[in-house]
Amino acid sequence: MKTPGTGSSANHARYVCRSCKTRKRKCNKALPGCSSCSKRNVTCEYSRPNSIRHSAFSSASSDLQWNRLSVDEGTPSLPEVQAVNFPTLLFLDPSILQHGHLEIPSPATSVPQHILRLIGDLDDIHTTASKFFDHIHLWMPFISRKRFYDIHIRTVPPSKPDVILLLLCLKLITSFPPANPRDPRTPLYHAAKHFFLDLEGDVTLSLLILQAGVLLALYEIGHGIYPAAFLTIGTCARYAHALGISVSRAVESRKVITLVELEERRRVWWAIVILDRFVSIGCPGRPFVTAEPELDELLPADDAAWDRGVINPDNLTTLSEPLSGHMSRFALLCQAARLLGQVLLHLSSDSVEDDNVWMQLDRTLQSMLAASLDVDVPDDDQIGFIYSTLVALHTPWLASSSGSNIQRSLRAREVMQQITARVKMNLSERQCFVGRNPDDMSHWGLFFAYRICAYHICSRGKKPLEPDLVEMVRSMREAFSMIDVRWNVAGVYLKLLEAQEAMSLS
Repeated sequence: MKTPGTGSSANHARYVCRSCKTRKRKCNKALPGCSSCSKRNVTCEYSRPNSIRHSAFSSASSDLQWNRLSVDEGTPSLPEVQAVNFPTLLFLDPSILQHGHLEIPSPATSVPQHILRLIGDLDDIHTTASKFFDHIHLWMPFISRKRFYDIHIRTVPPSKPDVILLLLCLKLITSFPPANPRDPRTPLYHAAKHFFLDLEGDVTLSLLILQAGVLLALYEIGHGIYPAAFLTIGTCARYAHALGISVSRAVESRKVITLVELEERRRVWWAIVILDRFVSIGCPGRPFVTAEPELDELLPADDAAWDRGVINPDNLTTLSEPLSGHMSRFALLCQAARLLGQVLLHLSSDSVEDDNVWMQLDRTLQSMLAASLDVDVPDDDQIGFIYSTLVALHTPWLASSSGSNIQRSLRAREVMQQITARVKMNLSERQCFVGRNPDDMSHWGLFFAYRICAYHICSRGKKPLEPDLVEMVRSMREAFSMIDVRWNVAGVYLKLLEAQEAMSLS
């Protein structure tokens, strides 16, 4: 029977463990491990004071007290081993994850107070969301409206860092840039950019963080912030791969159990593919960070049904299926983005002189354009994307007028005249460019509009422009000035047009 003066019992160590001693925490000396180490899920090791390190131990109680030692008597203590987190397993040995379910840790990043002040209160959050879904979502629908309202902002105020980052980027993309100074690199942009960089390396992989990155890339493209836009798209592609999106035989970061979420992941990937192609539309040759979509790859489902949270797997289509008016707007945009990728690859490859490839791309784009125009309500944004792709295909041959490129030169000018005639008609009849609400404008049509104006400005040195062309260029410049209020890249194109005019006059 023990007495109070006998010291520690057989179930307790004589001295504190190494972890508690190093951290200067109270240790209950329990065997086989103290309560502090057990709570932290680390190895508990008991050590002797230096003064008795080399003394002999022969009693059974002493053996019990030292049964947690992992090194020999005279060996220096090893550093505490870092716990392996979930993303590390995904990269180093994902086969371990296939044998059981691991709990994904919650984000450890705290949300700075200035970030919370930027997203505002409940009314501000709903106002921001309404602006996004009423305008930008119409031409870039990669965030599920139903999941956003039913899941992400159901808890108010939101506390999860990934939700707050998405809200911050939604506010960024729906905000007009300041007029004075004319700089889209606002405090809101810098806050969103830095918070995104903080969270992208967090131990928790989140689809919301990826969506926030896509919004950042959209903002940077729309305001001509380079090379940031190019680099952000690369980050998004890598993050999607880490999530297991569009990667064959990869272990996903979490199981997807609803068709709506599966569709959302597919749409996020297509959004990255679209931006990856469009960011290089004016400078072919830069490699893509996303692979060429396969013909059996699924296209996005019906936009309206998806917004309601309804997905019918039987109605899904693939890239190999012919274009149809029943396809969703976003699915048709994905088709056009794939063609843009093929155009850019053709222009930067050894096959650039292959007339068969060039003519096939031209015919396919013309067919897509005809199908897009032959509907009750043509989609101006999708048509603008196709026009931009056509112009990208033919621009290199506009200056050539002799030799083996004469056929391409004639065809390039024919296409520019075709698009010019369509633009002049739309300017007067449908006001799809001039007079359109800048809030609803996408980025896609600005490139072709700039190229059309530049083509006619450069032609002025050879012969005077016809009055209707002069009026068209004037109206387009006026449209650029109006759109510059929303997307500053329009103002950049205006300055480039001025440079083109100066060079043509000189």
